[in-house]
Amino acid sequence: MSIQHKIIAIPLCIMVFMVVVSFFFIQEFTKTNLGNRIETELGRTATSAIESFKTLSDQQNFAAIDELADRLGKASKARITFIDQDGVVLGDSKLSVNEVIKIENHADRPEIVGAMTSGLSTSKRYSSTIKQDLLYVAAAKVIDSNDRKITARASMPLSDIAAAVSKLRWIFGLSSCIGLFVVMLLGLFAGQIVNKAVLHEKSILENRVEDRTRIITIMQSMTGLLNTCASIDEAASVVNKIMPVLLPNISGAIAIIKSSRNRLDVLLSWGKDWPGRNAYLPNECWALRRGHQHISKANNLHIQCDHMNDDIDRQTICIPLIAQGETIGVFHAMNHDEDLSSEDIKLIASVAEQIGLALANIQLRDSLREQAIRDPLTGLYNRRYMLEALDQMVSRSERQQSNMAVMMLDVDHFKRFNDTFGHKAGDVVLSNISSEMKHNLRIEDTPCRYGGEEFCIVCPDISPEDAVHVAEKLCEAIR
Repeated sequence: MSIQHKIIAIPLCIMVFMVVVSFFFIQEFTKTNLGNRIETELGRTATSAIESFKTLSDQQNFAAIDELADRLGKASKARITFIDQDGVVLGDSKLSVNEVIKIENHADRPEIVGAMTSGLSTSKRYSSTIKQDLLYVAAAKVIDSNDRKITARASMPLSDIAAAVSKLRWIFGLSSCIGLFVVMLLGLFAGQIVNKAVLHEKSILENRVEDRTRIITIMQSMTGLLNTCASIDEAASVVNKIMPVLLPNISGAIAIIKSSRNRLDVLLSWGKDWPGRNAYLPNECWALRRGHQHISKANNLHIQCDHMNDDIDRQTICIPLIAQGETIGVFHAMNHDEDLSSEDIKLIASVAEQIGLALANIQLRDSLREQAIRDPLTGLYNRRYMLEALDQMVSRSERQQSNMAVMMLDVDHFKRFNDTFGHKAGDVVLSNISSEMKHNLRIEDTPCRYGGEEFCIVCPDISPEDAVHVAEKLCEAIR
């Protein structure tokens, strides 16, 4: 063999030897590390699935849980299964809702038993459900204050892993024919592509988690603020500031039903000018007539509520604000630039539910407060309120160095009238007297029913002469 051939052959033999050794070494190394990497990724996917499960508004709804499993399965390319602490399967990305309901209990599955004990467990076994050997990674966490545990299981067919290893073997074998250098370049190039894809998917998932966290944080803040509001107007101010942040690019309005139940008045609106009337009748809103949310454009139909302007072509959504079985108003929303996405609709529904509960609580507090300070027969303030108000007015009068008057009224011969004509007639007399007080007193005066046929009137910022005039005018009106 010539020196030239030796110069070519010796490096070539060395290269072939190195390629062959590298081929078998890389094959075993890849097989082991690919399995470990897939197992780690499945563990992360299962852990992330539990966090996503916590965001569900209805954690007992099989359809909603199965839909979440489907979404996570598509995103992670793994089979996602949710199991409760009793082993009942709640959702599976590879099964329909009906199949999930019929599936056997999973409490005895080794990966489930291990996850319930240690928090994370792995197993390789045959699945009788989809007839395949699978790699299972299960994660279990407590999801609420009642120590309720949910297990999320991510799995992948072992045949997919074997196919991946086989594919890599073919690539390495082919690369060995064109040299170790090309193999290294292809490996680096493939690694960069995979890394970019992983980083891209990771970025997408992180953005989704950040968006969900931001929304949950804002909604928690809004709920806390609304629960501390003392009036509907104060709650409206809070909602008006939070909505543009919570629902960007979405305009909306909230209408409240009057106590007479015959009209709704718009309490607040945000975003661009709201293209609807400020007051409308209950039968002019399809959401109120149907008792649940109404989307104006859906399923190739466009049915707009009558309270919206005629020239509106965009999709709108109306959601009744219902609390404790009673409708207190309607939540309206729309995107002026495009139709609402399914995620927008779900978020709007969640926001409407929270606002409805908060407004109902405020109305209930107002109602209870009115009952506590008002006399039910006359509608005047009661003795308790009068004593509290009197202290405040006396303090204010002393600070401002102003006059005030306190008048005590007693209805003459009321007991004899009551005994002669009955209590109902006496109630009519007291009601008429209170009505005359309301019509003949100033707005700033405070008439109260002191007890029985006795009344008390507190008049701030009044001279003695004017107080006498008010008393004479009132007596004349009552006579």
